[in-house]
Amino acid sequence: MKSLVAYKKLRDIIISGEKLPGTRLVVNELERELGIGKGPIREALVRLDRSGLVKNVPYKGAVVATPPSQTEIVMIFKIRMEIEAQLAAEAMRNLTDEHILELEKLHSQMLTERADFYALDRAFHSTLYAASKLPHLIAIVGKLIESVETFLTLYDQERADCQKFSEEHYQILQALKDRDEKKLVETVSKNIRSGLDVAQRTISRLRLSGNPAFK
Repeated sequence: MKSLVAYKKLRDIIISGEKLPGTRLVVNELERELGIGKGPIREALVRLDRSGLVKNVPYKGAVVATPPSQTEIVMIFKIRMEIEAQLAAEAMRNLTDEHILELEKLHSQMLTERADFYALDRAFHSTLYAASKLPHLIAIVGKLIESVETFLTLYDQERADCQKFSEEHYQILQALKDRDEKKLVETVSKNIRSGLDVAQRTISRLRLSGNPAFK
């Protein structure tokens, strides 16, 4: 999908520091620079705007935004732990056999350590939270995840991380099957903390690379 290619290229250019905060992102210039059409580039800019890496400024258009600080990222993950644990607990009360089967299917796919591991991870949580029937809180969680997604996907997931996440999702499944709310809250929170570990390692690597936005 060309829009995804455009998104990844633009994301990497911004994260690498090649385009610093405040730099205008002109579609015609990006089309020549990336060798990708205007349509996919516009779609990529919309996605980057949602993630917080790009912002639309009146009379200037799309510009590179200042990325979230490490302090802000930690706070985002803490808020996620609180909301997502409660969404999972509420979802458990509404789960059907069909929900469990879908979660088991997604977990089984994650065990193969596929290239789309992160997408499967997101789908697992989305499927679970949808059962809570609390759409406004789900939307808040979606926005929080978008704001830190770059730091979870910039580098390929390491095998040890994939194994750890898969085990944590297995524990979430077991807590759901056992209708053990306390264990469920603990395991969901633990899984989100693991994501924070990945994000912090990504920031450390960006600092070591000399990226001026992550001094």
